[in-house]
Amino acid sequence: MFKTGKNPFRVPVTGPDTALRSARRFFARVRTRLQKGTNRIQETVRRKAHRSGACWDRMNQDNSGDVLYWLAVPMLAHEANRRVTGAPLTWPLAGFVESIKEHLPLRRALSLGCGTGNLEREVAKAQCALQIEGVDVGAASIKKARELAAEEGFENVIRYHCADAAEWLRRQKGTEPFDVIFFHGSLHHIEELEEVLDLCALCLRGGSPGLLYVDEYVGPSRNEWRSWHVAYANGLFGRVPEEHRRLPEVTPPIVWEDPTEMIRSSEIVPLIEGHLEVVSYRPYFGNVLFPLVAAIKGSSLDSPEVLEVLREGVTLENFLAEHRLIDTMYAVTVARPKDGD
Repeated sequence: MFKTGKNPFRVPVTGPDTALRSARRFFARVRTRLQKGTNRIQETVRRKAHRSGACWDRMNQDNSGDVLYWLAVPMLAHEANRRVTGAPLTWPLAGFVESIKEHLPLRRALSLGCGTGNLEREVAKAQCALQIEGVDVGAASIKKARELAAEEGFENVIRYHCADAAEWLRRQKGTEPFDVIFFHGSLHHIEELEEVLDLCALCLRGGSPGLLYVDEYVGPSRNEWRSWHVAYANGLFGRVPEEHRRLPEVTPPIVWEDPTEMIRSSEIVPLIEGHLEVVSYRPYFGNVLFPLVAAIKGSSLDSPEVLEVLREGVTLENFLAEHRLIDTMYAVTVARPKDGD
């Protein structure tokens, strides 16, 4: 961190006044070096975020990989809905909106890591908010989100911003509070979790109802995956006919091209609990089904043989969850700023 040679921390003492001046210079040097270190860290995080945005811009435009997200399978989405809301056809977002209906319409809502804007358009369709801000670091994704919002007549309701979440939140200090802030599959891409959660709490204070909604992957971080995390899925994968397999075996379903994928995902729930007050927490697992589906061809997910294996996966996952043999990989968490913060 420091160049070799003269010790920057040496404080010569030859008298009270000289010592005071020397101490002030010493602490000024320390502050300067700490600030430079902080700036370097923030610049590294920004570069990762922009690489992540570029990665998802490409993925949103290229569907040639024959891979589908596990919740794109209707049967699995309905099971996840049941685990969160108690009703297979009631999505978590719809359940949340119903729980805050006395506060609707919201004056201001914010979606961080909005991608191509699916969540914001759903909120607008339901007339849940007068103004919705969407923020994402991917320029192509934001462009597409604007186009889709305009096509559906929401260009005056939804405003999009191409920016890093932390940077954008810092600029919101002192502005009108948000009533709800949404993270939907995006918080596990954020490295500056502590700062972002604190900024969310600040931006929500004074809002009505002033809630943070997080529907998120909260499983192992990218460097924490081990073979036993995919062992149950691999056991079922052996029953998938070879012509339906995308991979030779189930592996950790990590998008390695994205440097922020699952960057600190296992810390999300503990940090939310530490920085805000949790109102509700609904796990919906995915421990077996998420990695299993990632190893199967997307075009084969509606075949009878594959659907039978997936049904077995649902049964197995429910058993493991009921007997507390697994820690959830997915959860919906609703939180609010702590009193007195």
